[in-house]
Amino acid sequence: MLTTKKLQTRFFLLLMTLLVVVVAPVFAEEAQTSSAQNPEQAPLVTLTPVADQGSVLVQGMDSENDKGGSIDLSWEIRDPVISANATKIQIFRKAESDAEFTEVKHMDISALKYADKKEVQDNIKYSYILNFLDKDNRKVYQSGVMGPFVAYPQWFNTSKFATLFFAFITIAIVLLFIQLAKQGKKFYVRPLGGIKAIEDAVGRATEMGKPCVYVPGISVIEDIATLASISILSKISEVIANYQSRIVIPNYDPIVYSVIDEVVKSAYVKAGRPDAYRSEDVYYLTGRQFAYASGIAGLMAREKPAANFFLGWFMAESLILAEAGSMTGAIQIAGTDSISQIPFFIVACDYTLIGEELYAAAAYMGQDVRLLGGLKGQDYVKLFLMLTLIVLFILKLCGVPGIDTILVGGN
Repeated sequence: MLTTKKLQTRFFLLLMTLLVVVVAPVFAEEAQTSSAQNPEQAPLVTLTPVADQGSVLVQGMDSENDKGGSIDLSWEIRDPVISANATKIQIFRKAESDAEFTEVKHMDISALKYADKKEVQDNIKYSYILNFLDKDNRKVYQSGVMGPFVAYPQWFNTSKFATLFFAFITIAIVLLFIQLAKQGKKFYVRPLGGIKAIEDAVGRATEMGKPCVYVPGISVIEDIATLASISILSKISEVIANYQSRIVIPNYDPIVYSVIDEVVKSAYVKAGRPDAYRSEDVYYLTGRQFAYASGIAGLMAREKPAANFFLGWFMAESLILAEAGSMTGAIQIAGTDSISQIPFFIVACDYTLIGEELYAAAAYMGQDVRLLGGLKGQDYVKLFLMLTLIVLFILKLCGVPGIDTILVGGN
């Protein structure tokens, strides 16, 4: 019977094998393309022209790897007289239902191609005429009617194949660790100072006979930071119920308020103290950002809480809240995935959950095996991606072609 460690080892070997099998053809194709573009190694390959009128070679086609509504035109001036006199190009277009051509673009002669996206509809035939003008807007040359060309959408952007491949790898790794967690596998999660300090902060508030203030941020219920905050709140509410303390939760969004009210009530029931729940301490404050911050600052000045929790999505009000709480002498624990607000919480709060530590705290405190498995799976996804980037970087240094295409999902 395979152990979990052996299963993980074989799984990663399989992933690396898939990586080699999938990207090797890309390297070969890139190398072949590079050789084809070198005139010393192979003849130059060109597209089949749509119209060749001797003086100007014109070709057109549906734009590749797009959602439709675009036609690519390109041209090559072969007559030196045109090259010497023309300074501008006019592009005229006519749909199959139109009576006459209309101008869609006026370009400099240096342009060699044009992607027509101006009100182009899919599955409609379009014809084009090119006029070459001199500096006085006199016609030097006019092409014949070219086309018809038809635009249509593609099902899949083939230049993003690497992105699709790594997306499947990510899903496979996360699902594997969720399954291992369901089977009872215990995963090590790095302890976070902010999590360890929660119980101490609640205990201090209980000893001092002062309440705790919990601020779930100013985002909506669909935001992942708000969901993580609610998961943490469930555990904090249970701890507060066991300590027979008090928690005050002013809310910014009415839907978030409704959910939090039920979560806190359920936590008190789970702790065996449903009678201790105070519905007036969980309320909707306002949907105005700075009015919300001012209201919480006033609450802190009146109640003098012993512990403040700022967990969720925050914006410019973060420093107002943190400074208002700091002046009351409360222990402050903050966490957000808003990168621009993290520095303010770091300098004004005692403990700060930085970025994805907020999600890790939600998984850790929720004690849901699926969340813990997903958390550990994400760690291994990062490890896999780092190893892949190192391998690709070494291959790039060794001059292997095609690496740039893979790294940027390129064209």
